[in-house]
Amino acid sequence: MMGAVSESESRVLEPHIPSGEQLIDAHTSDRQTVAVTDRRVIELEHHQDDRGQDTSLTSVLLTSDYVVGTEYGRSEDTENPIGEWVLAGILATLGIFGLIFGITDSTGFSLISGVTLLVIAAAIFYFAQTRTSGEVSATVRRAGDLPDRSWSFPQGEAAVARAISEQVAKLNEPK
Repeated sequence: MMGAVSESESRVLEPHIPSGEQLIDAHTSDRQTVAVTDRRVIELEHHQDDRGQDTSLTSVLLTSDYVVGTEYGRSEDTENPIGEWVLAGILATLGIFGLIFGITDSTGFSLISGVTLLVIAAAIFYFAQTRTSGEVSATVRRAGDLPDRSWSFPQGEAAVARAISEQVAKLNEPK
């Protein structure tokens, strides 16, 4: 499976990928680009400020006999906006009481207040959404004294982590 690599990612990585090596997928954040080729994982750290620019590159060969496997992880946290829902429920209840008092007592202020509170409660219910956060990680397991290498990506950016796992499996399949 080939992921989409943007033109800007390709331009940044091009000087570091020799001809014959194929870029499969990449993820770029503010300070880092992680790319998967058909042979290795490239990690390009980049920092630029008004005084200069620093760039460092490390890569992990996926074709080495020391690569023994991968680990793919995914964590997800879901946060329900319970506080907003409670507030909206209280406002809706007050709005209903305002409508009832406004209709029974024929006071315009209670009626307008009730309608206003109901509209605000409806808006809170509408905009209070469940928030999901988390990350996806890929680890290349290596034998011997070589340390394992791990990369983490924001939730929804799983393509590079999957590509790492797929390439290790593909390059190390039994012949």
